[in-house]
Amino acid sequence: MLLISDPYILSSRLLEFKKKGRKISFIPTMGNLHKGHLKLIREGKKENFITLLSIFVNPLQFNDINDYKNYPRTLEQDKKLAFKEGIDILFNPNDHFILKKKKSFKLGDISKKLCGSFRKGHFEGVSAVVIEFLNLINPDLILLGEKDFQQTIVIKKIIKNLDFKVKVKMIPTVRDKNDVALSSRNKLLGADSSLAVLIPKTLNQMIREIKNGNFKFSRIDELKSNLIDNGIQKVDYLEILKEKDLNFPDSQFDFCRVFISAKINGIRLIDNMRLNKKVKISNEKFFVERN
Repeated sequence: MLLISDPYILSSRLLEFKKKGRKISFIPTMGNLHKGHLKLIREGKKENFITLLSIFVNPLQFNDINDYKNYPRTLEQDKKLAFKEGIDILFNPNDHFILKKKKSFKLGDISKKLCGSFRKGHFEGVSAVVIEFLNLINPDLILLGEKDFQQTIVIKKIIKNLDFKVKVKMIPTVRDKNDVALSSRNKLLGADSSLAVLIPKTLNQMIREIKNGNFKFSRIDELKSNLIDNGIQKVDYLEILKEKDLNFPDSQFDFCRVFISAKINGIRLIDNMRLNKKVKISNEKFFVERN
């Protein structure tokens, strides 16, 4: 496994591989690797490409300096896991990698929804580092986790609009035995970690009620109140949106997802789940397509 922190050295090594006809699969992470990251790595290894794992806690995508400072950093442990998983290149640049080269990209409405409405500048920071990575690495495949679904849509938009020749592969969310989505932030929950189960429990409940045909928009406020009453500190959002563009459902059947962001002991967690049948809304009530 090559350990590289210098972008110029990385570029040189990648050029050597590409001259030999090798393709590159890229797994961008902020480190503190868990089983969700390992699944991304293993999917990347299936392609028999050169697998490049990046570990970079991007300061531009944090709207809270304390959140940035407290984000779990476990580089030595991550190196061991990456080596064990057979990663070919581990790229761990310093902050100057992005701070000196910030690029602007117009994301449109997608960056103002869900996480974007509560984390000012977050997706602009994501887009800046993604553009830098894609220009530097020029991968053939990028692997992303379904838990960060909105971020995946943002990255797909960047790839399409800037004409990067890279395929995006979204990997299903890895969950623990209680159905909680794995996240590097989970370990920061401390004594309140048991409350995290309320997040997937609420999403599953919404999906069941929608499928049963008795779910109205007003029910969302009730479920938010239930979360607060049961110990969740704050619910930033709990929404049902179209999968293709994160717009609200309308009178036309579309595939949708249920999205949530909630705080437990000051730690912000996100999750989403897909409705496996198309839905529409009429008179504030959801209907599932029957076929």
